[in-house]
Amino acid sequence: MTVSDKLVEKLLKLDIFSSLSPVMLKTALSCDETYVIDYKRGETIYSSDCFRYSVGFIIKGGAKVFKSENGVIISKLSENSVFGCAALFSGKDHFVNQIVATKDTRVFYIDKSVILKLMQSDPTFSVSYIRYLSDRILFLNKRIVNFTGGTAESRLANYLLSCFADYKTYELDRSMSQLAVSLDIGRASLYRAFDALEAGNAVERDGKYIRLIDKDALKSFIQ
Repeated sequence: MTVSDKLVEKLLKLDIFSSLSPVMLKTALSCDETYVIDYKRGETIYSSDCFRYSVGFIIKGGAKVFKSENGVIISKLSENSVFGCAALFSGKDHFVNQIVATKDTRVFYIDKSVILKLMQSDPTFSVSYIRYLSDRILFLNKRIVNFTGGTAESRLANYLLSCFADYKTYELDRSMSQLAVSLDIGRASLYRAFDALEAGNAVERDGKYIRLIDKDALKSFIQ
């Protein structure tokens, strides 16, 4: 496909592509190995059985990334976010996590062959790519510590903060028992943690709906 100057401009604002010149990037991307796919809200973008060797760039919309086995949200993807960079060279034919569109979303895909050509043409791009992967490793390590360490209140607060990234109200997409398993705490401890967060005027719970009252109050529960 032929990419627009506007799309090239957006990509150049990302650290991973910032070392490239506009002409080089547009020339590399204007080929048959780049394409666009539209997703409806709730549709799976990547999963263990839905995977492509491409880097994805969200042109519009958004998505959430979560662990397939327990549903813990790892991160949120918004407009101008990229994904699939680490899996591109993993050598595996599946994606370890799941990415689901949280709204109608358009994704621009860049095939692995295009990324390889850019690396061969400009070594500084390779360095930028590696730096991006290193930053992702540090971020994910921090997320793992947040979700698996500390008190039940701390784990729940961390989880809810990731859920409230885009909205003030969040509808739990699993049962309390499933959420307890995801956070590796007992069901009774989970209920007590919710009570503590509500007593601290951080959130308000109405069945499956959790409303954010005070973000700073919620952060105060994180150890």
